[in-house]
Amino acid sequence: MKLDQISKLTGRSAGLLSKMVTLTPLLQFVEFRQDYSTSLNTPDKSSFSGSAARSVGSAFTKDLQTPNPEKVLLASYGREVAVDDLYKFDADISGSPVSLQRYYDRQLSAAAIRLATEIQNAMLAGTGAAPQMLGISNFVKDAAAGGQTAALGFTTAEQAAMNTQVGLQLNTTANQDAFLEILYKELAKVPGANAIVCNVNLAARLTTIAKRIGAAGESLSSFGVPVNTFNNVPIVALPTDAIPQTESDGTNTDCTSLYILRNAEELGVAFNTNSGLQFQDFTDYQTSPQGVARLQINLNLVVERTDALRRLSRIRL
Repeated sequence: MKLDQISKLTGRSAGLLSKMVTLTPLLQFVEFRQDYSTSLNTPDKSSFSGSAARSVGSAFTKDLQTPNPEKVLLASYGREVAVDDLYKFDADISGSPVSLQRYYDRQLSAAAIRLATEIQNAMLAGTGAAPQMLGISNFVKDAAAGGQTAALGFTTAEQAAMNTQVGLQLNTTANQDAFLEILYKELAKVPGANAIVCNVNLAARLTTIAKRIGAAGESLSSFGVPVNTFNNVPIVALPTDAIPQTESDGTNTDCTSLYILRNAEELGVAFNTNSGLQFQDFTDYQTSPQGVARLQINLNLVVERTDALRRLSRIRL
């Protein structure tokens, strides 16, 4: 489900959510699923032998599967906005609460956008160490198996296999063409890929390359926001706070990464939540001598198959 579907907000809270997803592109594309604060992620590691074809009268091939569940703890993210009672009394003098209401709304919008930005950054860069959630870039690091940290029921070898070190600077046509071959191959390794996630710098370069080869397009997110596409796959451009331009390849420190995702509640990349976005308005939550409003969400990363994502690292512009 999308964030608006799992949150089930109405009125002013729905308006705040709309601002959040409009200004944070990743929230328009990721999928959420409902689960407990402590749950299990069971990656699909099914193994099969023989053939599905059988002779008449013979038995079907039977394969015993063994699940490999891994505990997932939700991380809590939230912000409160406080407005002192001193300013509330101004409305008593004027007889009109309109200006005060506008001030409340402005502060709520700012807090909602700030929270959404922090969540978007954490979805990529979260360390997984309390109190942070696990981000995609720390689930699949730019490293061999020895440099990975096993998580979500996957081995370090499986995580390392999800990363491809590109080692190219995209400043010549020849290098761009070589990069495109890698990108096409990695896209094919993520069946049903529905997002190419990268920082704004690489997104601009990729869009330029796509226009040169005739692979550029435009679509709308499920929230009605225009998005550029590469071969019909949306390019989700994030700030460098989420995906930096300062990654290292051992020699250069101006590298970045691109992520290919299949966002899906089942057998893909998703985010567990037991809450969706929750909102308590000033009138619902009073702590003297301030009126307080609260926004919060509990979530964490889940990945169910090795073909749900790929990281392309060591890309220079």
